[in-house]
Amino acid sequence: MVAFNFVKTCGMVPLYKAVMSTYELKKICERLVPKIKELITQGHFKDAAHWTINLQITHLFSIFDIIFPLILQDKASLAEEYLNVAKDLQLPTVQFLDSLLDKQKTVLEHCDEILMKYEYKDVKHNVLSYRPMSKLVTRLAKKYKIETHLTPNLNFTKACSYMHYLWHKYQDGGMSCDAWRELVRDAASTRLLQMDLVTNVASYGDYEEAQYWLNYFNIPLEDLPSDMRKNFQWHITAEKTEDDKVLLNTSNESTNSTNSGGAINKSKRSNSATNNLYLTLNLPIESVIIIDNGAKFLEMLDYLESQLLIAFDSEWKPTVCNENVISLLQMATMDRVYLLDCLSTQLNDELWLQLGRRVFNNLEILKIGFSLHQDLRMLHKSLPLQLNLNTKTCYLDLREMWRRLKYLQIVKFPYDSGFNTGDSLCALTEICLGKKLDKSNQCSNWANRPLRHDQIVYAALDAHCLLQVYQVLSEMLLRLGLDVDQVVDEVTTGKTGYLFRMKRVISEQNDGCSTVFSPKTNLPKVKAVNAQIENNCTINVKFIADSMLYGLSKELRKLGIDCLEIIRDNLGPYIDIAKRENRYILTRDSRYNLFTEMLPRAQCLQIPNDSSVEQVLNILRLLDIKIYDCNLFTRCLNCNSNEFILALRHEIQMMRYGQALDEAKNACERNVWPYEKTFQLLNANKDILKSKATYRGRPIKLNRIKSHILRSKEHFYICDNCGICTWDGAHSIHGSVMEVILFNNSETASAAGF
Repeated sequence: MVAFNFVKTCGMVPLYKAVMSTYELKKICERLVPKIKELITQGHFKDAAHWTINLQITHLFSIFDIIFPLILQDKASLAEEYLNVAKDLQLPTVQFLDSLLDKQKTVLEHCDEILMKYEYKDVKHNVLSYRPMSKLVTRLAKKYKIETHLTPNLNFTKACSYMHYLWHKYQDGGMSCDAWRELVRDAASTRLLQMDLVTNVASYGDYEEAQYWLNYFNIPLEDLPSDMRKNFQWHITAEKTEDDKVLLNTSNESTNSTNSGGAINKSKRSNSATNNLYLTLNLPIESVIIIDNGAKFLEMLDYLESQLLIAFDSEWKPTVCNENVISLLQMATMDRVYLLDCLSTQLNDELWLQLGRRVFNNLEILKIGFSLHQDLRMLHKSLPLQLNLNTKTCYLDLREMWRRLKYLQIVKFPYDSGFNTGDSLCALTEICLGKKLDKSNQCSNWANRPLRHDQIVYAALDAHCLLQVYQVLSEMLLRLGLDVDQVVDEVTTGKTGYLFRMKRVISEQNDGCSTVFSPKTNLPKVKAVNAQIENNCTINVKFIADSMLYGLSKELRKLGIDCLEIIRDNLGPYIDIAKRENRYILTRDSRYNLFTEMLPRAQCLQIPNDSSVEQVLNILRLLDIKIYDCNLFTRCLNCNSNEFILALRHEIQMMRYGQALDEAKNACERNVWPYEKTFQLLNANKDILKSKATYRGRPIKLNRIKSHILRSKEHFYICDNCGICTWDGAHSIHGSVMEVILFNNSETASAAGF
């Protein structure tokens, strides 16, 4: 006992263990329990935890004696160590912490009574907030394999966040109406979740969609908050009035619009955009075969085993609380696509083993995919294929092949306009096939049976387009005189050398040119209204701004300077762009040394820690950049694009309110243009006004235009790439920068601070 008293609060765990072993304290642990309780009373929770763990007497103490105080003191790791021993407290602890996530009160309010009762010391109040507590519950529930139904509040939070994510994805045009609704029907399983869904949708002003869910879930208006109920009633009245007006014009259109609702209208927009902008399946629907029984499966195996080239992909239903499991496996050849129903009970393990042995592990068949690592990992986890993942020579990742070809700048892709960004399959199909892949059905309920027609078409196209892209890449390589098999072997094995050697040969043959043929010319969507721009206004200098120079990139874009932003941790793609397009890297502090290791020092500019205005002035002086009036505000501050759609006031009103509020719709002429600009300006046609989407299919963000702006401005400019709306006077340029622009022919001063 004397030894225990001497070292009990020293905080040295090895000493605790040595004293306990030397003096055999386990034999008198009953006498030590009161001493440990004294430590708890005095606030020595850390020491008490170590003593109880080593003496193996955790069962004598409750959650509120040691575990919860440790969590309050931000010692969650020690609390987890304690729970690893106190297995009987794992479930009660997780359930108690989950009870603190009940959103009727804050976490702190839930803990008020407990804090007053136990008078804990050294409480870190940052722990008593929702986000850290929910992360802790998530980690503990996963670690101790607590079933999801035992943590209802955490599940409710995850479900709400999941539905909010789906709503934003749907609003941004990333999901079709059917996909959005079927996922929400499955996720909104309780009345609380249904109410949260309706409230969230209505808060964004989409009362038509909110009304759909009110009707679907049979929620009476009286259950809604009073202010929201009033908005609903006003909207219903306004909708009836508008429907009456439409009935006077065309009764047929009235019937369609009344039954569809707002969300369906957006779905029509997506379908219209798909016909014009997105890739379509070039196979008859009869060539898409669903495999859901053993006979079809064996027939498919015989066919696939005779092929030399197969593309594959997989789909799964997004889930909140459970692990993702593959629902559909697509196997495509040039003339047919098989959709394997992975949830079918008629497909037994023996059939899947045959697929793994005869197709996936067959070294004679080249399997192509995009970002194969994720698909192979999911296949290995979900299906009993017994994949031989050590042999990867029969798997070709088109993403890796694309990356190598871009890095070496050997080829010029047929539809590469220079403005294509990203490294997704959509971007690859756009530069190879001329159209993007419509991903609006990717995030949908793939566990539903039967699948919707749109899902079947998307799944087939998602796999079949890989073969089309591979064919284009092969033709490009053959035109350059490259051995396709050599390139494929280099990509699949991870080797390097062949492409480097061939690039040097091609460069010598073409006098330094890295391409042999010119890209196919894309016809313009509409005639630009400002086609005549003098060449002397063009700014040839381009930049890539590091993530900490967010303000600087916006100021440069105001001046019409091409400036990309680094928004990802992976710097590889940005380095490739800088090399290919000869862009300057703008960075600061120690990041400068990082970039100079990958790029020439002259291509990297170390920006001083000044205001963004001073940084812009230094750059203009250093590089002797001349800015003219025709350059100002010719790039989107959000995405850097220089393609805009010109919309007149009454056209914005048509998209926003469904009708032009001004009596004189022709008061402003579209071609009345006060000065020339260096951006590409397109006209807004009827399809734009009807779909409320840009030529690139981006939803037009009309909510940014306030009513007083709409009354006072005649012209509005919609970014074709992101849908952001702007107008003359929406942004301003600092006076000191304007002075440089006004006197752009003066002698360039030496830049300071670089």
